[in-house]
Amino acid sequence: MVEVASAEPRECKKELSSNKSDSENSGEGPFQNDSTNEGAPKKGRSKSQLYEICAANYWKPPLFECCKEEGPSHAKMFTYKVIVEIKEASTTVLECFGAPRLKKKEAAEHAAEGALWYLKHIGFSPKDN
Repeated sequence: MVEVASAEPRECKKELSSNKSDSENSGEGPFQNDSTNEGAPKKGRSKSQLYEICAANYWKPPLFECCKEEGPSHAKMFTYKVIVEIKEASTTVLECFGAPRLKKKEAAEHAAEGALWYLKHIGFSPKDN
């Protein structure tokens, strides 16, 4: 029997205001390294952690797919999804969609963050390096 679990990560939308510097407006999503997100994965590490969890549990590697491109060519937004087959007594297929991002790498990282969030909540915690 195959179960399908779908997890959509939390989206964090920031409003840009003219009184903030560019470095303050460059927030990259819900898992920023600050005191409000203490248990969150580090920026740029989510995909690696997801691969590590899959390898440690003898699952297939996660499959990342660009499922949506929208916007004009000079400002395209990319949406990625990640698929993880969780093999235990039965096989569960986790399909997690990230929020649209300007860069493909950031979009894939966001999808991985959502998958990590789900895996953490069902008992598969990534190692803290």
